[in-house]
Amino acid sequence: MVQKGHHLSFACTHCDAPVGFSVLDLETPDAPITCEGCEQIYSFDDETLKRQLRKFEALCRQIVDSEEILSDVSVGIDVDGRQVQVPYKLLLTRFNSVLEMTVGDQPITIEFRLEALQDHPAATAAK
Repeated sequence: MVQKGHHLSFACTHCDAPVGFSVLDLETPDAPITCEGCEQIYSFDDETLKRQLRKFEALCRQIVDSEEILSDVSVGIDVDGRQVQVPYKLLLTRFNSVLEMTVGDQPITIEFRLEALQDHPAATAAK
């Protein structure tokens, strides 16, 4: 079951506040994405863009869900003629997923927010 929450975000082009949204928000045309800082309304009408955002979120979720098996994996990096093995678990702790896109004529950076549940008042009040 997909949990609705603000898993993706970008900086508002007007006030620079973070605008959180989920790919599920893109499937409801009468529910635009609104900046909480300045109430600027965003809509993603391009089907290619929506498809890319769905794939990006699915990729990020899969990497997080695979942490258990990836904790035994290392990535080899060549440094000055020798190979250094970096544990994938260490890479996951530094995992910062961003998707660079151009929307209209504006370049934006869309981030995957791993702790999206902390965005909701009900989730933080329950702690």
